[in-house]
Order: sequence, then C-alpha cells, then structure tokens
Amino acid sequence: MTPKMASSSGETRAVRKGFVEVDGRLVHYRYAGNGPAVVMLHDSPRSSRLHRETMARLADHYRVYALDTPGYGASSPLDAGRPTIAMFSAALGRTLEAMGLASAPLYATHTSAKIALDHAARSGNPPRLILDGLSIPAGPPDVPFIEAYMRPFRLDDAGGYLATEWTRMRDMLRWFPWFTPTPAARMPIAGQGDAWIADYVLDLLSAGPHYSSAYAAAMYYDPMPALRTVRCPTVVAARADDVLFASLERVPAHDNDALTVMRLPADGTAWLEWLVGMFAEAPVLPEPPDAKDAAAVYTTLPHGQMLVRRAGHGLQPLLILDAPTTLHARQWQDALGDRPTLVPDLPGYGGSGPLPVASIEAAADALAAMIDALGLDRVDVLGLGFATPLAAAFAARQGDRVGRVVLDGCFAVDDAERDAFAAALCPDPGFDRAGGHLHRIWHMLRDGEAQWPWFDGAPSAQRTLDPLLSAAALHPALVAILEQPAHYGDIARAAVQCPAAARYAVFAPPALILDHPDDPAYRAAGTVAALLPDARLATRAAHVADTCAIVCTFLDDAVPHPAGASRTVENAI
Repeated sequence: MTPKMASSSGETRAVRKGFVEVDGRLVHYRYAGNGPAVVMLHDSPRSSRLHRETMARLADHYRVYALDTPGYGASSPLDAGRPTIAMFSAALGRTLEAMGLASAPLYATHTSAKIALDHAARSGNPPRLILDGLSIPAGPPDVPFIEAYMRPFRLDDAGGYLATEWTRMRDMLRWFPWFTPTPAARMPIAGQGDAWIADYVLDLLSAGPHYSSAYAAAMYYDPMPALRTVRCPTVVAARADDVLFASLERVPAHDNDALTVMRLPADGTAWLEWLVGMFAEAPVLPEPPDAKDAAAVYTTLPHGQMLVRRAGHGLQPLLILDAPTTLHARQWQDALGDRPTLVPDLPGYGGSGPLPVASIEAAADALAAMIDALGLDRVDVLGLGFATPLAAAFAARQGDRVGRVVLDGCFAVDDAERDAFAAALCPDPGFDRAGGHLHRIWHMLRDGEAQWPWFDGAPSAQRTLDPLLSAAALHPALVAILEQPAHYGDIARAAVQCPAAARYAVFAPPALILDHPDDPAYRAAGTVAALLPDARLATRAAHVADTCAIVCTFLDDAVPHPAGASRTVENAI
C-alpha cells in the first residue's frame, strides 16, 4: 500500500490527467514532474488516484506516469467476460508502446504486480521491474474462496447496491476474508481515516461492475512460471506491514539471477527514499502523443484541466452543456448517434478542475479556451437546464464561432429566492462512515428526475418529462459528484444566482427554445425566446429521442431568418 505523505504544490509537482486510445479502448493516466520517465501501476480495486501523493513527491526527480488498469478508474474495460492476467498484460504492453514508455522502469503493486510480471516475462521489457507486494500462494487457487471473495458488483435501479458495497468495503477493512466476520478472522490493523475511505470508495464505485475483473484474474494466476523465466532485472519487495510480506519467502531467487528480494521497513519515508533509488537510471523519453481526437480528452486551460467526451463525426460539433451533472447531456449524446458532439464536465464537476471564482462569464471563457485547445473554429450549442444561461452567455461572447443555439429548460427563479434556491440546489453531501452521503446523492439525483427543483415536493413541482432513473445512467453522475463534492454545483449555483433580468444574455446566432408548458423547469422558455432577435419556440417531446429529430432539423436548416423574426413552431421545425 502506498504510504501517505504530505501534499505538495508547484508546477512541477502538479498531477495532471490524460487519455490515450489503444485498440479502440480509452486508457486513463495521471502524470507529473519532469525528467526521466517512470511508470506506476495500482492494485485493485483502486486507480492511479492511489499514487497521487507519491507522484507529487517523485516529481522532483522523474516524469511519473500512473496508469488506470482496464476497467478501473476512467479506463475502458477489456472486451472479455472473464479477462485473464495474460489479457491484462497484453493490454499493458500495447499501452506502453502507444505512449512510448516501453523502455521506462515499471513499478507495480499487489494485483498489478502480477500483470507487470506477466508482461515482463512475455516481452522482455521493462529495463527494470519493481514488484511491491506480490502474492505467491502456497497452493493451487481455491475456487470456492475466490468466487465468494469476488462476489459480483451489481447495479440496481433502486440504489440498494450502495449499501451492499459500502458494507462490503467496511468489512474488508476488518476481517479476512471479509465474508467471515468472526473474532478469528479479525485483522490486527488500525482502522482507516475518513479521507482514505472516501478515496477507496470512489475508486470502488468507479470500477463498478468491473470491480472484480483484474482482482479475480490475479487470484487465479500462478506467478511462479513467470518468476522463473523473467529476464529483465526484477526486484520483488514488500514492506513489513504488507499482508503479502510472507510471500517473499517463496520468491525463487535461487532459480533466476534476474530476481532480487528486498524486505522493507514499514516506515513510509524510508519506503519513498527506496523507491527514488529504484528508479535510478530511468531514461528520458518523449511525451506521449497527443490524443485530442480520442473519445475522451483533457484540455489544459488557464485554471486547470477540462474533461471533454467526444462522439460522432463531422466538422462542426454540437457542444452540449449540462449542470450540475452531465446526466442528461450524455443521454442526448447517445441519442444523437453519429452527429458530432462534445460533452464537457463543467468546471468543478467530475474530471474538470474548478474555477478560482465561479461565474457564468468565467465558465463561458473557459469553454472558449477549451474549443481553442481542441482546434475547433465553430460549434453549435445545446444548453440543458441549469446550463442554459451558460449556453446563452457563450453564444453572446463567442457569437462568430457559434452556428446555432438550442436551449432546453430555460428556468425561472425570482430574485427574492435565488440565494436560498442556490444553496439548496447543490449541497455538499459530506461524508459519514455509515455511507449515508452516497444515499443523499442518489436520492438527490432521482428526485431531480421527478420534481423541479429536486428539493420541492409540492404538486406544482412535479415533472412531466420521462424521468431518467436507471442505475446505469445515475451511477456515473453519482461518481462524478464524489470526485468534487464541494464544487460539483459551482456552475449551476452561479446560473441561479444571476439576477433574473440578466440571467439570459442576448445573442445573435439563430436559436431554438424548447418548451414543455406543463413542466416547472421550462417556465422561462417563452420569455427567453422573446428576448432574442432570431428565436423559434418549439414544444419539446417527452422523450429525448423524439426531441432529437426537432433539434437536428433546426441545426441542419441553412435558411437564414432576419433579425427580430421570432417564430413559434409546434412539435416540429
């Protein structure tokens, strides 16, 4: 387990994120520092998040890359029902080749130690392999034990899985195995703090149904053949407080002179000094190739990074803005099929860093910088719900770069209510050791599908659109809120806190304003349409798929309309 260390600051130590596309899959990674290149892998069910503090400390010496294993963190899973360690090691090799890192020293721990060992035994790379905690069972795999330990992670639309997985996580920190809660199975270790548990659960939920893929594969894998045949210099080590420390006795160092066994003290500072030395003589390598055409990409902006998901093909994409989550933006992106679309995590949500001071204007400028970073000249814009003011502001500030604008969900909040409304809209879910914060997020998301705003249970707040209540849709939004619980609502709150008369900027590009007269989230649709010089008002269908036809017809309509010619269109353009 990576030791906890003091946080660090500075440009060199800043940990950033990236994607590379390998065999049609997204591989997510973190990177920091300058100098010789080194690569770090994580255990299961963690992600490269595990190594953030270590990376920041190593960044004084090295350019550190930490990869998310397929199916963990933000990396796409392998296309296999039950992947094996050989499959994971093959994927690792192709990833290192794609990133130009095949000749970098490789550090791996626990689950990933078996992946890295198999990769090294098959490929002859890397020039140095460091296995920190390698499980070497004394006997063959215990299939009933593995099947019980690796009980599947199953989403359910009622959200019951959150309690199930929270309880499993807590029991894993008490008993080994976790499903045998007896005094004899209690582990003699100190309990973890809230911050550690919050990080662990975020990684567990990010892996979701893929939680057990590499974990189970490692339990079935016998490392002995690879240990006897690996030819690159390989250090097999463990700290004295590692549950795998005893496995060092079974390392066949006497059979393979490429192997070195190192027994480390439990002290975290000593461990870090040891790791710095292990990476000595690492090579300086070129930066990985630019992946801005991948299905997901981070753009580096003045305030930090912005995560953008891409889909479809074409020269003028539709920029889909949604707040406080991307729940409906991703639904629209899927429904639009092959039409080119961009769905950014807005600042403070999910994978995008927060603005120093959140405002609609600053967010609009950040979007413009993102468009620049992607090398785009022009976009259409679709604003949803609490992001409709941002869409209007972006169109007003970047009018020459905006083709057409669609606003779906222009809302009304009176000036007397806006501060209280903003405070209630996106509360910090906090943390509690019983897992209650997960259920608070879950029901906030579900309630928002049934009523507007989510915290208003009055009959007048009832939604009339089809709710999006599947766990497959809600779960990614829940995970993204957990990424930045204090900031996920920054842009939605900023939109609500705008004075009502100035909430929607006037812009020149042609606009389609969608209305759903009986739905409380659309009360400002007619007012906004009347403000704009070239706006059409259309009735939105209850289903997004049906509404797509209306929107696509508008976006593809090249016939100009004179300024001031506002038209009302019912059901179709």
